[in-house]
Amino acid sequence: MDQREIMQRALGVLTLTYDADESGDYLRTALKTLQEGVFSYEVRVDGDLNEAGAQALKQAMDQVLGQFGWFTAGLLYAFRGVAQAYENDCEDADVKELLRKLALKLAD
Repeated sequence: MDQREIMQRALGVLTLTYDADESGDYLRTALKTLQEGVFSYEVRVDGDLNEAGAQALKQAMDQVLGQFGWFTAGLLYAFRGVAQAYENDCEDADVKELLRKLALKLAD
């Protein structure tokens, strides 16, 4: 997945977050969407890696990705709050249209 595809996925996740109901499940769904390709990882090691080394590497990556997942959840939660405040304060605000325009601009 290249950088543009990752950014497009991010805009999709913001749109999903914006459109979500109040249940809070949007965070789980958004993070699952990001994990499918964006947060997945592959580490190549030249030569042999013993089982202990491989396990340590996996644990380290799992910790980093777990923390990054919570960080991303915080950003999505904040985005949703800012978008709602923006719409409450500006009668003609259209967050969904703005996200659509950004996605089209990115696609160019």
